[in-house]
Amino acid sequence: MGRILFFVGLAVLVWVAWAISRRNNKLDNEERRELRRLRREKAEGEKRAERTRALGETMVKCAHCGTYFPKSEGVRRGDRLYCSVKCRDKANDTKGADPS
Repeated sequence: MGRILFFVGLAVLVWVAWAISRRNNKLDNEERRELRRLRREKAEGEKRAERTRALGETMVKCAHCGTYFPKSEGVRRGDRLYCSVKCRDKANDTKGADPS
């Protein structure tokens, strides 16, 4: 009788350990799936950014000197874009100068 109780107790302990392990693995699997999803989204975002870089950036013409430059590098004054602070200031100086 003692051996039967021992083996029944042992079986219960094995079953409890298996159930706990299974639950933890389920959580780990969900975390792994979430991590894979986040990595996939990051990779897709990087691919999108790479395609944008490959296509190039919009080039605009400086309102003062006529040089073309990337729009993101422009210096804005009002509705005009300039290639540099120097051109922006020169354009401002020539506006106020006397035409004589």
